[in-house]
Amino acid sequence: MKIIDLHCDTLYKFFEDKNYSFDENNGHISKNALIKGNYMSQCFAIYTPPEIKEEKAFDFFKLQFENYLKIVDKSQTFAVNNKIKAILTVENGELLNNDIERVKVLEEKGVEILGLIHNGENCLGYPHSMDNANAYNPLKQFGKEVIDYLNSTDIIADVSHLNLGGFSDVAEITKKPFIATHSACREILDHSRNLYDYQIKQIANSGGIVGVPFYSYFLNGTGKTEIIHIIRHLEHLIKVGGEEVAALGTDFDGMECELPFKNAGDMQILTQAIIEKFGNNTAEKICYKNALRILG
Repeated sequence: MKIIDLHCDTLYKFFEDKNYSFDENNGHISKNALIKGNYMSQCFAIYTPPEIKEEKAFDFFKLQFENYLKIVDKSQTFAVNNKIKAILTVENGELLNNDIERVKVLEEKGVEILGLIHNGENCLGYPHSMDNANAYNPLKQFGKEVIDYLNSTDIIADVSHLNLGGFSDVAEITKKPFIATHSACREILDHSRNLYDYQIKQIANSGGIVGVPFYSYFLNGTGKTEIIHIIRHLEHLIKVGGEEVAALGTDFDGMECELPFKNAGDMQILTQAIIEKFGNNTAEKICYKNALRILG
């Protein structure tokens, strides 16, 4: 079964360790793991920590972009005639620094998904929160301008990590599909990073998708993820939003918990379980077809 993964934090590994190797490493994603795992596409997020603000955030983006180019240019895994496609995404829109023209810069560099926020306030809005006093803060004016501007671009808005108020603004302003690259279901686990059923329906109604992450603290509240936990959230997504909304957003290299497999090379263990649970046609939608519809 082919795989498209909507989110990983592998690029940040290269910031933490200048000698990190994409060919082979002890993380979740490497060249060999993607090949073994039968990947069609891997989304690579340029993540900016919340404490890096304003123009420094854009400088950090440029640094991470160079790491991305090194991976794509040096690895035959992403050659033009190869089966695996690298997709560039952003996690934390602080790098825009209140400059709407900078969205064009992202588009020129090939960014396909803009994750509006991470776990801290930025120039666009506010992060998820269990505190109702903050959960319903709307997007800032610049954030609303960005969502409106994205309507005229090929960049897709990603609402993972966004608070409830900001989510509602995105759903109201966008005229095209929006997505949650790595968010689970709040009906199963009441965590502010997870999506309420009404949010799942709004994403589905827009034509968007939700990538289920593998991080146990979003799936079951423990330090261990088992395949049944991933399946349970996929099942709920389908129950609420239909087969077209469910996808995979592993959060590989961005989490610390026990997983039912070592790395991306073992993903066929999961895909086989998905086939057994949902049948081959639905499994294809979950594993790659829904994401392919959005990303092309």
